Amino acid sequence: MAPEKRSLGYLLAFLSAVAVSLVFITSKVAQQTMETPLFMFWWFAFASLWGGIILVLKRRDLLCYLGKMRRFKAFFLYFVFSEAWASFLFFYLIKQVNPAIVSFIGSLTPLFVAIIAFFYIREQLSSREILGGFVSILGVVLITYVSPDITVGHTLLVLLMVLIFAFNNVLIKKKTEDVPPILITLVRIFALFATYLALNLARGGLRLPSTMEGAYLVVGSFLGPILGMTFLFTALKYIKSTQASLIKNSQPFLVVLFSYLFLGTGVTSHQLWSGSLIILGISLMISDRRLNLRAFLNRFVKN
Repeated sequence: MAPEKRSLGYLLAFLSAVAVSLVFITSKVAQQTMETPLFMFWWFAFASLWGGIILVLKRRDLLCYLGKMRRFKAFFLYFVFSEAWASFLFFYLIKQVNPAIVSFIGSLTPLFVAIIAFFYIREQLSSREILGGFVSILGVVLITYVSPDITVGHTLLVLLMVLIFAFNNVLIKKKTEDVPPILITLVRIFALFATYLALNLARGGLRLPSTMEGAYLVVGSFLGPILGMTFLFTALKYIKSTQASLIKNSQPFLVVLFSYLFLGTGVTSHQLWSGSLIILGISLMISDRRLNLRAFLNRFVKN
């Protein structure tokens, strides 16, 4: 890969971290007056408007997109179903606990990728990987212990969410060779919009968001489902998943910063040190060029 392409991948991965960090803030505020299922309907409704504009701009590629969806329908069916569950967990947890804590624990994606490699293809774990995993898990235990607003149940839900996203990241890394990243983004948006429309109708109906709720929904739905996901999926075309994960390790600290600037809330010193321990462990895992995880990802993509 040319240096220019790698640099672009690094930049896109960081911009994805910035965009998704702001999603933590906008969704936290909007859900103060909305139930999570209703919030998610409007979130993906506004995201669908953005997606519709993109489809109009790319209308010449529509037939190609439909062909890709038919060819990889099994992938899209699984992807949509799993993303619906993981996205619900994401927004529900942000509503219930401090977004910064969710972001710190959510940074465990590379650890779960390594676990997937170990159990499914018997990929051996290096000593550095094991040490990094141990340090990051220790950080999760400590941050749960020193955070009165997050229970063990909340922590387990975050870990389930991370597991789903980790497995999906590996699949996306493989599929971006054949499927345009923007198509994956658009299918996710429209499918989740339909899913939460049906859920809310089954629960008794919808209501319009207030002016303030609508403002946060419009901004957040563009930053996350459109910019954040497109930046990340495009970055994966130019850099390895582990490299993107290393750059995105800045995200929890960005959430801490944005929470302080926009919400007036922060984290305690104990929470910050515990969260930093998680990031240290994950960075230790994926900074080794000889790490077996990278060989796993490359082999997975080529198969």
